[in-house]
Amino acid sequence: MISSLCGMFEGVVLLLAEAGSEPTPSNFWMPEGASKQAPFIDLSFYIINWINYFFFGLVTLVLVWFSFRYRQRSKHVEFSEGPVHNTTLEVTWTVIPTLILIGIFFMGFIGYLDLRTPPKDAFKINVTAQQWAWEFEYPNGAKSTSELVIPAGRPVQLVMRSKDVLHSLYIPDFRVKQDVVPGRYTYLWFESDVVTDPDDESDFFWLFCTEYCGDSHWNMNVHVRVFPDEDFEEWTKEQARWLDVIPEQDLYFMAGPKLYKRCVTCHSLDGIDGSGPSWGPRNGLPAIWDRVVKGEGEVSGGSKFIAGKNKLSDYIGDGKLYETPEAYIRESIYNPGALLVAGYGNQMPTFQGQLNDRAIDAVIGMMKNIDQFNADGSFKDQAMIEEAEARIAEAKAAAIESTPAEAPAGAVSE
Repeated sequence: MISSLCGMFEGVVLLLAEAGSEPTPSNFWMPEGASKQAPFIDLSFYIINWINYFFFGLVTLVLVWFSFRYRQRSKHVEFSEGPVHNTTLEVTWTVIPTLILIGIFFMGFIGYLDLRTPPKDAFKINVTAQQWAWEFEYPNGAKSTSELVIPAGRPVQLVMRSKDVLHSLYIPDFRVKQDVVPGRYTYLWFESDVVTDPDDESDFFWLFCTEYCGDSHWNMNVHVRVFPDEDFEEWTKEQARWLDVIPEQDLYFMAGPKLYKRCVTCHSLDGIDGSGPSWGPRNGLPAIWDRVVKGEGEVSGGSKFIAGKNKLSDYIGDGKLYETPEAYIRESIYNPGALLVAGYGNQMPTFQGQLNDRAIDAVIGMMKNIDQFNADGSFKDQAMIEEAEARIAEAKAAAIESTPAEAPAGAVSE
């Protein structure tokens, strides 16, 4: 029997050797590390893994050997007494695991201190989490919701808070993760020198929310990009004033689609309702702007709801709560709980302080011209985009040179 077991063991060893003739990819468990913290975290991970592999194999082999060695035989003789104590074994299986656990503890403790002690010169970015979006605010006032851009080769500290429920920020490539808790600030820092191409939007790392936070939790992920210092400085200046350099006539189709990225989680353009009503024609009603202008649709609650007045037309018009359709939409963005569309709860976050007047104008302009946009929010007329880009390029070049130290309050990025 022992010889059979030895043969089986040799076969397993040969099989593993053949399977391991090619090295396991370095991204088998996790993506390639892209931060200075990643190597130590990966080392800790693999040490713990291999300790587990070793003891799992050892215990399994001993278990199998004992099962066969001391199996019940046909001529079984029962002994009344047997060995009940062995000092050497007991010391061995107590001391060795204890030493291993102490080693693992110190590795974890060293790593914890490093992750919780940012350098004094760390570049600080304020992070706000809410259902279901991230907002990143830079020292010059620029804000971004579609991506987190950081400088290469410099320590970056994220100062994080939540507006509503528990969230958790996770960047797998950087090996960092931290809960974002309502009512308190949490912190995280990292440093990456793995540069992404500023001109290639497909070159990025992923940032996820890894704490379930509601219906659209699945869509709370954004890109992380690492720029060289010169490109990073240019990007932050541009983001602080990107709305200001867009001519008024181009605002709805040059800024609207970028701002719509903050809305797409809940609001579609194709008439299919999500966790919020679609901006397109829905349930026999016209698209959103026509619905508001005509006062079509029903409301069913909210802080400004009046009992018995269930039609949108009861609230919009001369002498009513909202004098104009624009005023109603602006209120719905800044105070979404004022009037609730029938069939939907009060779950939309406020954008007060996040979108300035020009941003609101761009969103309203997009709603007014909804038929000029594809279902994904992109603008249909490429020729108009090219003409607008030429006008914006001239204004942008001048604006970057004259960007002040602090941007206007409420500036937003794409």
